[in-house]
Amino acid sequence: MILLISSILSAVLLTLSFPKFGLAFLAPIALAPYFGALLIRKGGTWKGVFFSAYLLGLIWHVSSIWWLSYVSCAGMLALSAFLALLFAAFILLAMYFVRKGFYPALSLSLFFLFYELTISYLFTGFPWLLLGMALHKNLLLIQTADLFGVHFISFLLAFTSASIAGIACDRCVRSFIPLAIVLLLWTLSAGYGFYRMKELGSEEPTRSLNVAMIQLNLPPELKHDDSKDEETLDSYLKATEKAAPESELVIWPETGVPGIYNDYANPALKVLQRFRTKVKVPLLCGLTWAEKDKQGEIQFFNSAALLDNAAMLPRERYYKKHLVIFGEYVPLERYLPFLKLLTPIPSSYTPGLLSHVLDLKREDGTIFKLGALVCFEDVFPESAREAVKEGAEILVNITNDGWFFDSPGPYQHAALSSFRAIETRRELLRSSNTGITVLIDRTGREKALLASGGKSVMVSGELLCCANVYSPRETIYAKYGDLGLFVMAFLVFLIGLLFRRPKSVMVK
Repeated sequence: MILLISSILSAVLLTLSFPKFGLAFLAPIALAPYFGALLIRKGGTWKGVFFSAYLLGLIWHVSSIWWLSYVSCAGMLALSAFLALLFAAFILLAMYFVRKGFYPALSLSLFFLFYELTISYLFTGFPWLLLGMALHKNLLLIQTADLFGVHFISFLLAFTSASIAGIACDRCVRSFIPLAIVLLLWTLSAGYGFYRMKELGSEEPTRSLNVAMIQLNLPPELKHDDSKDEETLDSYLKATEKAAPESELVIWPETGVPGIYNDYANPALKVLQRFRTKVKVPLLCGLTWAEKDKQGEIQFFNSAALLDNAAMLPRERYYKKHLVIFGEYVPLERYLPFLKLLTPIPSSYTPGLLSHVLDLKREDGTIFKLGALVCFEDVFPESAREAVKEGAEILVNITNDGWFFDSPGPYQHAALSSFRAIETRRELLRSSNTGITVLIDRTGREKALLASGGKSVMVSGELLCCANVYSPRETIYAKYGDLGLFVMAFLVFLIGLLFRRPKSVMVK
């Protein structure tokens, strides 16, 4: 019974730690009740461990990503059940090694880290409910993301919970060693954060770009209503005309241009063409692009395109590479066509191969290299890393969180996005339809935020801001990604195996 009660309590604490609740002070202790119950009972039975861990994972995920049910309730439940299964499997492994004499606090926190890394890469990955995300506003403690990424922060939080649990279960002097180690690691992280933020704050930008991001809070169903295309575009154009005089670049969100852009029968193009004769400002927007492949079949791409005044067809385009399963493509669609019944999309998109980088040329000849990230690509560190390796100086995310209204979804999405700015030390422009439109600086701070009446979700308006470019710097994380953390965690695991305690007992 104690395992079940503690699993429910930890699930509630984890849920409250994440945006939109945002009670970040709970994150270091969120797993402590469950970890403590595991250690008090010496794990109990294997069935008890598995069931309690599965219950924790299921409650945590359903209560945190329930907003996915706006798109598919069955999909949300299936995803939550799968993630809970993985969580339970890693908790079982952690307790197995505890039984073999592995230090409990280290085993629990390491296998929690391995769980996070697994969900970030397995089946293209779903790196969403990462524990480190809870600290996205605590800038001092998250600057280590440019070394080891957000997963290292998750590990420290899990290690903190495990260390507290160890003291509660075994109040000898030795039980305080893990807590002393984790406090030292937090102190070093804070010191690094102070040093890095001071260093970055003293740098002067080499160039600056005045940007206007347009958010209109349009209902997402308009994307599938062709009769509203001209009305939708007209709304964007009016807002753009208002913001353009103070800008060198205007950004619209994902699929801001309705219809198929290069379909010359698209009536929206006529409206856009007339408007572009008035406004002499480049436009970075989301649009759908169609091309024929070598077999003559039409492919559709969810694109970010840079339009200037020289031509109607964009010279600079990026095709989204990381597609949303059942949202933008149907796996095995050709062989199992009935799977299309699980999605509302009329046809699947094709993943792109083009570079993330869009070259924006200013009137004075200065070129800005913009690293485009479409939709939820900003939650994948490898997408931002790839853009930076291709030369991106400013990251630009265009997205549409309109499907999720004022649920925790848009807040969680923006929180994850902020880590891409820290990991790459590039400023990040984020233009959303109804979500959070914001400029994030290199430390993860909200430099400019579109808000109205104290709200930043489901508001409309224009965000005028200035994005800076600094002297090129390549962070350790941008260069190596999670490889360094993988190696470090594996070495710590091997050291833990070498210095094991006497074996614990667990009921079969």
